[in-house]
Amino acid sequence: MQNEAYKLTGAAVVASAMGFMLRWLQNLNILDEETGLAEKSPISAVVVLYLIIVVVALAGYAIHLRRGSTPAEEGIPAARSPLYTAALYAIAALLALSGVIQIFHVGDSLWPGMYRLGGAATVAGAVGLLLLAGGNRDGEKGQWRCRVGAVLMILFGGIWLISAYKDAATDPVLWRFAPEILAISAVLMAFYYMAGYYFDSPRPVYTLFFCELGAFLSVMSAIDDMPMAEALRFAAVALLLFLWGFVIAGNFPKKETPLQSDEEI
Repeated sequence: MQNEAYKLTGAAVVASAMGFMLRWLQNLNILDEETGLAEKSPISAVVVLYLIIVVVALAGYAIHLRRGSTPAEEGIPAARSPLYTAALYAIAALLALSGVIQIFHVGDSLWPGMYRLGGAATVAGAVGLLLLAGGNRDGEKGQWRCRVGAVLMILFGGIWLISAYKDAATDPVLWRFAPEILAISAVLMAFYYMAGYYFDSPRPVYTLFFCELGAFLSVMSAIDDMPMAEALRFAAVALLLFLWGFVIAGNFPKKETPLQSDEEI
């Protein structure tokens, strides 16, 4: 199903680029320059409609892949290649850089302690990703490292969501932070379902859906006005989820069509 993986990832990247542009246009049109409050704009309805279309399309495609695959062959993704491992190391480096910047540069955050905690959680997520990369490469011997890494990734996602929500809770403009909260929620769900591969309970359809949705929303949110550390984190997470989505989609084996018997012929 390698062709399906290329098609899905390519379509997701294009859809994410379009979402990025729509979000940029929305940011230009919904805020009043004098008051800073949101105004009614047709672009907001377009953004909502586009989000619905993307969610329905991703769900339908994931179900389509599931129906055309052999459940018995759906295991942990074949992720021991040097290229895959190198990609995880590079993404982990971006995450770690994002976390370090966030720890030492609080900026104008209303909750500096929680903001720094979010940075520390991002560094922990980078460590978890390194454990996943090394554990995948070592096969069965590295299973415990993969499990610890998966738990660290979920912890990172959870603290990131809490930190982002506390920072956005006082903002009266819902559209200014809603896509970001949705993005982090989808990312957290992707981490959760991806962990199932390392705890012997894979859910390929849900994992693929939330990986692609999380990547899409992360790209869409990256255009928002945010500190460099947060934009870098969204970019790193989007790359990671696109990579995981590609690997999982390629791991769906096609069902073999049974040959007709002599009597049927």
